[in-house]
Amino acid sequence: MRRPRGTSDGDEDPGEEEEEEERRQAAPPSGKDGPGDALWRWRNKSLSEVVLSWSVDEILDKDLLRDKVLKIPETFSTMEHYMTSFFGPLLEEVRDDMCSSMEDISNAPYADLLYVNSMRNGKKGSFEISLGRWRGTSHGCGIDNYKPKTADVLLISETRPANQSDILRQSKSCVIVWVSKVKGNKMTVKASRMMETGAQGDERRQMGVNKYDKSYSEGSDESWDMLDQEAVASKSRYSSAHDIVRKERAKKCSGQHGQNETETHKSSRRWSFCAMFLTNMVTYDRVWVVLRRGLTMDSKIIHSMLGRNNYAPGRCKYCSNNSLDEIKGDLCNFKLNDSQLDAVASCILASECSHRSSVGLVWGPPGTGKTTTVAVMLQMLLTKEQRTLACAPTNMAVLQVASRLLELIGDFSARQHYSLGDIILFGNKDRLQVGKFLTKIYLDDRVQKLLSCFNRKNGWKHCVDSVITFLINCISRYRISVDIQGSSNACNLTFKKYFTSRFSALARELAGCIDTFYYHLPRGSLGKNFDRMMFAKSLVDKLQQLLSADDVSDETLFTIFKPADDLPDSSSSHDDLIDDAADDLHECDISSDSPLDIKTLCIKTLMALSKMRLPCEDSEPSIRDLCLKHAKLIFCTASSSYELFRLQSVKPISILVIDEAAQLKECESLVPLLLQGIEHALLIGDENQLSSLVKSKIAKDADFGRSLYQRLCAMGYSKHLLEVQYRMHPCISKFPNANFYDHRISDGPIVKQETYVKSYLPGPIFGAYSFIHIDNDMEMLDSLGQSSKNMAEVAAAANIVERLAKECSEKKQRTSVGVISPYTAQVIALQDRLGRKFEKHDFLSVTVKSIDGFQGGEEDIILISTVRSNKDGKVGFLSDAGRINVALTRAKYCLWILGNGTTLLASNSIWADLVRDSKRRGCFFDAFRDKDLAEAVMLVTKPEPWKQIEQGNAATSGITCGKMTEHQMPSQSGRFKLYYMHPW
Repeated sequence: MRRPRGTSDGDEDPGEEEEEEERRQAAPPSGKDGPGDALWRWRNKSLSEVVLSWSVDEILDKDLLRDKVLKIPETFSTMEHYMTSFFGPLLEEVRDDMCSSMEDISNAPYADLLYVNSMRNGKKGSFEISLGRWRGTSHGCGIDNYKPKTADVLLISETRPANQSDILRQSKSCVIVWVSKVKGNKMTVKASRMMETGAQGDERRQMGVNKYDKSYSEGSDESWDMLDQEAVASKSRYSSAHDIVRKERAKKCSGQHGQNETETHKSSRRWSFCAMFLTNMVTYDRVWVVLRRGLTMDSKIIHSMLGRNNYAPGRCKYCSNNSLDEIKGDLCNFKLNDSQLDAVASCILASECSHRSSVGLVWGPPGTGKTTTVAVMLQMLLTKEQRTLACAPTNMAVLQVASRLLELIGDFSARQHYSLGDIILFGNKDRLQVGKFLTKIYLDDRVQKLLSCFNRKNGWKHCVDSVITFLINCISRYRISVDIQGSSNACNLTFKKYFTSRFSALARELAGCIDTFYYHLPRGSLGKNFDRMMFAKSLVDKLQQLLSADDVSDETLFTIFKPADDLPDSSSSHDDLIDDAADDLHECDISSDSPLDIKTLCIKTLMALSKMRLPCEDSEPSIRDLCLKHAKLIFCTASSSYELFRLQSVKPISILVIDEAAQLKECESLVPLLLQGIEHALLIGDENQLSSLVKSKIAKDADFGRSLYQRLCAMGYSKHLLEVQYRMHPCISKFPNANFYDHRISDGPIVKQETYVKSYLPGPIFGAYSFIHIDNDMEMLDSLGQSSKNMAEVAAAANIVERLAKECSEKKQRTSVGVISPYTAQVIALQDRLGRKFEKHDFLSVTVKSIDGFQGGEEDIILISTVRSNKDGKVGFLSDAGRINVALTRAKYCLWILGNGTTLLASNSIWADLVRDSKRRGCFFDAFRDKDLAEAVMLVTKPEPWKQIEQGNAATSGITCGKMTEHQMPSQSGRFKLYYMHPW
């Protein structure tokens, strides 16, 4: 197995010294074997080293790591046992991710390689490459959407392969590279093997010439295998890559296009390579680094979760029971129900315990106010001044909680304890899609605002000194201004007009700077100066108010601003002022109506602030670190919390809150859990909804996708169940409540009101809850044969949405509709059919997503397209209970399910129970009984179903429901089209 040398020098990867220290600590004790030779070998390598040690053939070998992947146990004996249990499954998931990308290589973004240079002064195995414009699609993204990032993994080959077979045929010449650093179209990469240096269009050296460059191979170990026999033979014909001089670029071929053999022969001698994006390794890499660190760490909170013997149920015997009632008293203004109140109060009480670490679990079924509960919990932690990290698996989940918290702060602000600057949201701006509402706490925007205030030339110091100088010297400045304007013989400038105009402008600049500090700097970063700034702003406002009164004359102003002997010169450095000179601000009388007194106090306060040393330099990195170090509440994804490892905080983060915890792989939750100082964790989730995505079946069978939340529930940890749902009409909540929550969830008062009954379309088929049976044989695979779709259901969904648009416009009723399907091909087909025609609709908003994309969301109306329609009752991963639960619980007023009832009844899955339940409740309807639906479906289906409906025996007519693929259907210009004649 080939082993590249060196580790990544990118900004996402650990530094060289840090990695060397990790290698030393992770090394097995002498004379002692670890838990398998492979594990000990892996633990001493960075993830980039492991990935680049695999050949292309090995990546495509699904059995490469099968014997190295053991099932992750439910309990663990030691920290080492715990961390190493994830090694094998994680590497298998990484391999499978790369393998899947290679299998779908025709859809991968690709670019021409412009040149390759060896990093002579850098690490061996590192190269600088330049790429042309990226083309192709990126897993459903637009053509030009892909941009290279650190920790991307690329496949480089001489020609662009069309499929996996092409990759295997040229695997000997393929190179896997790991992107270490990106700057424009140039990047530094580490390669799995020696790359042939050169530039596009150069005359090629023979294969393998540069692969054995002495400067590259010097010091390599025996594991660096010979790449191929051709390279060995070619080496003898060339002395060294250093002696090869780049020949002139060949002239462009001027021959006819028909001379294929000549053209091919000439092009084969030209330097030409293609790079294709495979996957990004940032999350994998962060988890890998944390797992290696965890081998030598001693974490109390992790120890408390290793096994049943480590779990201490119940409340701490040393903490006062009276505290719980006090916390509940503080929560009375939030209007929580009893189950929410108990969950928040109990978690807050546990987080205040200093005697032991704790992990609290909150079970939040759909619509039970989970997001609000988390937001209230976070605000309570803010008021108690405990540094908290709030994480979630996805950016969307993070944004939802952050938005709800800001809404709460607007209603129940406790500014004496914290400022908005104590709350920070950070992450990748392109992925976060931060709206205007959240920019006030988004770190990147905050840094830009603070940068202007920290600027030494025209920032805070300039604003303060300008106001001080003006208040002391305003009379002399006025006279200079009059003298200048007097020469024009049009001087009507009074002292009051001059003062009011100039002072207002300076006061605005100062107030803007103070407001920026107030809203964007953590209060703790400025200490007592924070209150002093607000006091100075009040003094300036009061002075403006007093001096702008109508009864204030020029003579009065001259008296007020007569130079005073008791004030220091404004040009001095103020060295005689002590930083704490205005500590006792409560003793200052701001209620005075004496302009002279307010002016004097204002100048003295501003002079003290002028001497204040700002907490950091005027650079983006230093301001960013300042905000993160002092913030009391930080929002980010679990993966992004890795950035906090490098900060040495003034006060460690002690509490971790993870929302949607059941969606987060356990190894991913270790990234924030292993931060220094974490003592308490609060996990909020629902194991009955979607779990984390695992691509590798081997890793999935090893329980790699299991969350920490799920494991702790299985170990017997107690959970606080949120028992009342406020989203769904009772007809909608009935089935999921019975089948997923054992009837433990009750409907809230609001969903039982008559106002919750909506009539969007006429007829019982479009009531609050309906299963709309569409008997058809239109199930087919997409062009890749990977995902199913059903054009009959697409037509039905489009017809319903179009009718809704018309009805909503006539009734002037604003309505949101979500169209959901578990299959990507069906989602794309629905998006193509519906297009953007409703984007600018005045009353109807339409969202089309997969079930996974809808978790955590809600709409007024939900349409579910189940897709599967076959005689065997095969439904595939449509039977996943978590996905079904999510799909059924997104609607507020109406849920309409489109599907083939016959297929679903034969599936022996929960879908069969749903169809039977809808029939018992009188909610099962035949689509062909609705004229508009029937006509829409008939446009894309064969005539037989209509004839069978006329015979009244559609369900038992013995239709042959086969499965088609797109390429079996008539096509034109490479696009799929259906050609069916109307049955009438």
